[in-house]
Amino acid sequence: MRLGVLIVAVLGLGVLPLVAGCGSSSSSPGSTESSSSGGGKKTIAGIQANDHGTKTASSSGKTEVELDDFYFSPTVLQGKAGEQVKLELKNEGKAEHTFTIDSQGINQDLQPGDEAEVTVTIPKSGAVSFYCKFHKSSGMAGGLEVSGGSSGGGGTTTSGGKGY
Repeated sequence: MRLGVLIVAVLGLGVLPLVAGCGSSSSSPGSTESSSSGGGKKTIAGIQANDHGTKTASSSGKTEVELDDFYFSPTVLQGKAGEQVKLELKNEGKAEHTFTIDSQGINQDLQPGDEAEVTVTIPKSGAVSFYCKFHKSSGMAGGLEVSGGSSGGGGTTTSGGKGY
């Protein structure tokens, strides 16, 4: 009898960590938490970004871009090749952020709660990345691309996972 109890106890302890591990969905690419938080990650013009959607930027009027802690929303802005668009930047995070596009000479600093406007140019083909110079390594990046996707190697690719 003692041997039977010991075997059941040992088997029970061996299964317990497996059962406990099943309840964690935060690292699962298909979890509800990941989907509701904006999706996984994207690689835009060679830079890894936390994905918070795509939006078509309009040349008539302003397109709002939210800077939050470790992401831009939307993450990808699409427009016509060579088109200039005005972006209304809003830092809704708790940290200082920047909107930086090296190839266009843009480096706008925003303190928490600040707003600013910048004019950007949609590339003639492919994608151009923008990022926060303080949080780029945390995935705070995005991109400008030609509507309908990109042609060539500088486009956008998506992977699952937690968006931040």
